[in-house]
Amino acid sequence: MSSSGIDIAQVALTAFDTSISRYWREEDRRWRGEDRAWRAEDLEYRQEERSWREKEKLMRETEQRWRLEDIDQRHVENARYLWARFVEKNRRDVEEKSEQLKAISNLAALFAGFAVVTLTQFQFDNTGVHILWIAFYGVLTAIAVGLMTIAMVACTLILGSILKNGKMYVNEEAEEKFMFECHDFVVSYTHGDRPPFPKRTFEKFWENRCEDDWKRAFQFFTWGILSFLISLIPIGWIKFSYSYLTAGLFMGIVMISIIIWGFVQYFWGAYLTSDSSKLNADLAESSLHTRTFGLPFDWHIAPANRQVASNN
Repeated sequence: MSSSGIDIAQVALTAFDTSISRYWREEDRRWRGEDRAWRAEDLEYRQEERSWREKEKLMRETEQRWRLEDIDQRHVENARYLWARFVEKNRRDVEEKSEQLKAISNLAALFAGFAVVTLTQFQFDNTGVHILWIAFYGVLTAIAVGLMTIAMVACTLILGSILKNGKMYVNEEAEEKFMFECHDFVVSYTHGDRPPFPKRTFEKFWENRCEDDWKRAFQFFTWGILSFLISLIPIGWIKFSYSYLTAGLFMGIVMISIIIWGFVQYFWGAYLTSDSSKLNADLAESSLHTRTFGLPFDWHIAPANRQVASNN
């Protein structure tokens, strides 16, 4: 009886152990399945993460390329700003010289007209006037008209020349060459370099071709004014020869006017005919000591070769 009970207990324990083992194996199989699912999900996540990293790398490369393209575009805009500044300076120089030449030409024509009108309309009695006063008046009038005519013709021709050639320095070919020079400036830039400046400029054309003729025409205009004013002295004596007091007052006022004109001419005439290339050279030399900060600030400092361009 006892042995059968033991057998029954052993069979029961064996069955329980078998059921427990089967339950544990199923649990372990379920865990392994979940672990495989987790591993599959982890692999999928890692694959997705790798894909996102590739996309992020591509996005960074695209942003870097966009940044480089934006920097290049900004360099182009800076170059176009420099070109626009040069074009504006060229336009202002042409307008300034044009107005200057027009003013001298118009005034010369006006004074020559006054002298001719005075010559044709001036009536006097030659019986009471010495022949030297008449000769003096005729010579001064001829000198005034001749000098004013020369000044007018010279200024008119110089004006036509600058209006013809002024636009040549801002045409498409000059712009193309300048943009390539700006590109080379950006590519080979080192700290301390200065932006390019066009070598062919209206300022250089004026200094080399027109300035001497302009100064000569201005001198003719000045001498013409002096001759015109002096010619008023014999006019006053011839016109008022019957009254010494009136003639003396008239000639005195004319002489005072000539003296005042001499002072004005001395101060302002010398300034107008001063050498502009020397002033530009002094300014260029002083600008060479300007501090440099690197790009993009160095786009806006004074060009280094401007002095060379103005002196050639």
